[in-house]
Amino acid sequence: METMENYRSHKYWWLMLIVGILSILCGIWVFRHPVQSYFALAMYFCIMFILFGISEIINATSYQRVKNWGWSLAMGIIDLIIGLIFLSNLNWAIDILPYAVGFILMFLGIDFIGWSTQMQTHKITNWGWVLTGGILTLIFAFLIIFHPLFGIFNIIIWTGLAFIFGGLSSVIFSLTVRK
Repeated sequence: METMENYRSHKYWWLMLIVGILSILCGIWVFRHPVQSYFALAMYFCIMFILFGISEIINATSYQRVKNWGWSLAMGIIDLIIGLIFLSNLNWAIDILPYAVGFILMFLGIDFIGWSTQMQTHKITNWGWVLTGGILTLIFAFLIIFHPLFGIFNIIIWTGLAFIFGGLSSVIFSLTVRK
């Protein structure tokens, strides 16, 4: 495991500084240009579908001796086709992005609720926080699914904030580890 002293001797600390500054600028750009940033996120969504599909196909064909490898292959092909269809018609991707995010959050919220009940059963502390997080995640998921404009607005805000706070963390870390 790396210690802070190992990081302090890092001679390329300035790369993290540059990444941090660029990330902050990207976050500011997201807030200043919400329509273009939403379009960029839709493109990212399409590209990720394509990349996930390709990786699933490669993994499935690499592990043909594993039981049910065909399902992985089929899912990879479906993901690849969906990504290509969305990429060829970005209006569809733009329209579906809030629903995709909403359903992903919905399943994540359900997972959190399930994990919290398992934690409670095994008498693991903080299960209530996990349950609360799961319920709140479900509420936001339903708000996004049933009110897509709310979803679009939140996707833009959270993406911009993630870039800015991630950039600030990178800048602080880089300045901390420089010689």
